[in-house]
Amino acid sequence: MDMRIPVTIITGFLGAGKTSLLNQLIKDQPEKKFAIIENEFGEIGIDGGLIVGTDENIFELSNGCICCSLSEGFYETIKKLLNSPYPFDHLLIETTGIADPDSIIKAFLASESIQLNFRIDSVICLADCENMEDLLEEQAEVRKQLALADVVLLNKADCVQQDYLSQLESVIGGINPMAKRYKAEFAKVENVNLLDLNAFSAKTIEKSTMSFQNLSVFGEGIINQSSFVAKSAHHQHKHDIKSLGFIIPGSFDTKKFNVWMQNFLFFNQDTVFRVKGIVSFSDTSEKQIFQAVRSNFMIEDGENWGTETRFSKLVFIGKRLDHDKLEDNLYQLLESPVQEKN
Repeated sequence: MDMRIPVTIITGFLGAGKTSLLNQLIKDQPEKKFAIIENEFGEIGIDGGLIVGTDENIFELSNGCICCSLSEGFYETIKKLLNSPYPFDHLLIETTGIADPDSIIKAFLASESIQLNFRIDSVICLADCENMEDLLEEQAEVRKQLALADVVLLNKADCVQQDYLSQLESVIGGINPMAKRYKAEFAKVENVNLLDLNAFSAKTIEKSTMSFQNLSVFGEGIINQSSFVAKSAHHQHKHDIKSLGFIIPGSFDTKKFNVWMQNFLFFNQDTVFRVKGIVSFSDTSEKQIFQAVRSNFMIEDGENWGTETRFSKLVFIGKRLDHDKLEDNLYQLLESPVQEKN
């Protein structure tokens, strides 16, 4: 059993409702002892009525939770939390609204010392339904936040028309088809648990990849290349992030795959935000569960292949993705490269 502390990262643009969600989670989960890291503590911050004392920039809350800011840097903040006398069993991180959360995600994937104590549970993105159309058009950070999310809350859903909300859902699904999407009002979702999702676990990624319906198991194909946001009376907006999905029959050569993927992610870390899926290697009996955030990637054992026909199923989320070039590269990584695809 994994005893590491789960981490929920909350992201979203300015005014999307991140702090409202944070306070809601604290209120709805009284049995949990949260540690909270806020980029903007003291400006918006935790409900002031909860604060009962401070100790070296760690704010003790009346419900037993603790809160601190990132003013001294991420690693120093993590160290202070671990060395504090306050026990906690879940870490909530509210990122600044004007940045994408990849640097924080990468810290949990790349730092061995942090991995010993923490595991990422999920990334939750608040989408401001009232302003999302313009934000998608004007703010690259918003598109990145959506691309990196495991859960998207369409907040302020009650403030827009239903047909418009459906369009926004479709567009967000085009950017990140594997993220779960929920409608929310005042950052509150009824009857949906937003904690302990294990979104970064091999088991969850394997299950979500296998059940993903928009990608045929009989051939390779594009999941979505939507550039449509919403048609207004004046013009049509476009965005530059898309999702591409591939099913490659057979097994990859382990060395070829690792070398290519390491180089591909390194040289494209500014344009490839997330990759996840199931991979078959010729020298392993288990399905290999692959996930990457920017240049960092992990491969973990999944279920045994048994008598199942081998294949790899990968989803790439990013901008300026070339479907044909990616597909050709992936086929060349096979144990016996296929020159012509049926």
